[in-house]
Amino acid sequence: MTEFNRFFEPASVAFLGASSDARKWGFRILFNIITGGFAGKLYPVNPRGGRINDLDVYRNVAEIPEVPDMAVIVVPPGGILQAVRECGQKGIRAVVVITAGFAEASGEGAALQKELVELAHSFGMRLIGPNCFGLMSTPVKLYAQMPTAFPPPGPIAVVSQSGNIGFTIAQNAMNMDFGCSRVISTGNEADLHAEDFIEYLAGDDQTRVIMSYVEGFKDGRRFFEIASQVSLQKPIVMIKVGETEAGASAARSHTASLSGMDAVFDGVSRQAGIIRVYNLQQLMNVGYGFLCHPLPRGNKVGIVTLGGGWGVLAADACAKLGLDVVRLPDEMIKEMDSFLPGWWSRNNPVDLVAGAPPGSFERVIEILAKYDRIDAVIALGLPGPDSIWEAAYSTGENREEKLKTAIVDITDAFRKAKENAEKYGKPVIFSAGFPSPGGDTSFEHRARRALSRQNMVCYSLPDETALVLSSMVRYSRYLQSRSQR
Repeated sequence: MTEFNRFFEPASVAFLGASSDARKWGFRILFNIITGGFAGKLYPVNPRGGRINDLDVYRNVAEIPEVPDMAVIVVPPGGILQAVRECGQKGIRAVVVITAGFAEASGEGAALQKELVELAHSFGMRLIGPNCFGLMSTPVKLYAQMPTAFPPPGPIAVVSQSGNIGFTIAQNAMNMDFGCSRVISTGNEADLHAEDFIEYLAGDDQTRVIMSYVEGFKDGRRFFEIASQVSLQKPIVMIKVGETEAGASAARSHTASLSGMDAVFDGVSRQAGIIRVYNLQQLMNVGYGFLCHPLPRGNKVGIVTLGGGWGVLAADACAKLGLDVVRLPDEMIKEMDSFLPGWWSRNNPVDLVAGAPPGSFERVIEILAKYDRIDAVIALGLPGPDSIWEAAYSTGENREEKLKTAIVDITDAFRKAKENAEKYGKPVIFSAGFPSPGGDTSFEHRARRALSRQNMVCYSLPDETALVLSSMVRYSRYLQSRSQR
């Protein structure tokens, strides 16, 4: 933890390659560190000296008046060895090399990368990169990365070999108001690998869920051993690319990664408790699910829907993913008969159809949740406060106030469902379409952000709920199996 705290909790940072030219990364990354509000000391380095963004620029690392905890290097490849040597001689032991042009580019680049690692190790130095976009550590407001994005502190950690994939995940978490703890772009992984950061994050109090994108492994056995232990503490949701020859070829030219046999990684995932997903939307959906819901004890699911078609799609998706859409017992059907219209489906999914009295949706959710042979509930549709529809058809000066009221009412309705989940110890997973009042498509985004601020999530499509729930079931079973050993 002490070694990695130099990267994630630094009191001071040296920045080699500082520039006053806004077209260069040496300007943009330095700008991000300053704009992000880093509270520690920042030492820009450039042989020309001078001042950049009201900071004194040092001509070399030796001139810096203290030994910085970490260095970020953005100099051209030809100057990398000298830059690392200067850092080592100064006593800096943590370095992020953002510069590209190494093993991913050519045989000469691979030789330079090998020499870089040997030099770093000769000084007892650990290295992120090269060919990476940098890192974010939100608890100390450190945004030493290429993209101009500043997600707030939150429970999601991202470990990605690809910089732009890591940024995409962080951007989505920021847009949804979940926030991030640490975001690490590992690049070529010349020294530190994805599993090193996953191991660190297991002990990081700021992180609850680890989302990861990998293109290949330098040491597959070590990755497996670390992931197996970390999964017992926190869920790891991962995209592993290279399942096709085209993808494997792209990975080799991107970060010089060998993707390996896809079937082997499937087996490793199951044995190590990794939740493997296949695209970014799945990664974020499943990750948010782990944040917002208790784990199910089993795979039996009850479904309630405000529209028949959504219920059919959800039931199909559940069955394909190994979830058991259970048959409703006669006593439950009788209880629902007492308040639902005579033409309701009397089946699972429970299709409420038109004419169901107000509050039926929420009431059915609780009936399903309290049944001991149901482990989780999928709820398809918005809980129905009248304010939603008043806002949807409103015009005039008070329209914005009605929209705000609708969002508050939606949040309250979801919170009640969440309380039911906590009462029975079961996840209630929502999916719904949102109205666009007067064509205002921003209403949906505002409502979803309001939910995430309360640690709640509502998915867009019914099959997404099935995937999230099946992933949670898989992880729950992994934990149960390990506890029995």
